[in-house]
Amino acid sequence: MDLRRARKGAPQGREVWFGIIGNTVTEFDQRVRVVIPEFDATLWWGPCRWQSRDATTFPQKGDECLLIFDNRRDPWVVAWWPFDA
Repeated sequence: MDLRRARKGAPQGREVWFGIIGNTVTEFDQRVRVVIPEFDATLWWGPCRWQSRDATTFPQKGDECLLIFDNRRDPWVVAWWPFDA
């Protein structure tokens, strides 16, 4: 996958991408923006839906994450780290 194609839309294929959460979430219906460092450290993807892991924890700016793109080319954060218990 080259960067020029990625900038025209979501990355193609069925891959999982390492990303960094770009904004702190404070509500369950709030979406996040993500940077995929392999493409461009200044290019934001999103807003992205994200997967909740409990009833009280939200993604924080700077958290690492795994990002996928669905068949509609919408980005989803399916996991994020750190896990602050």
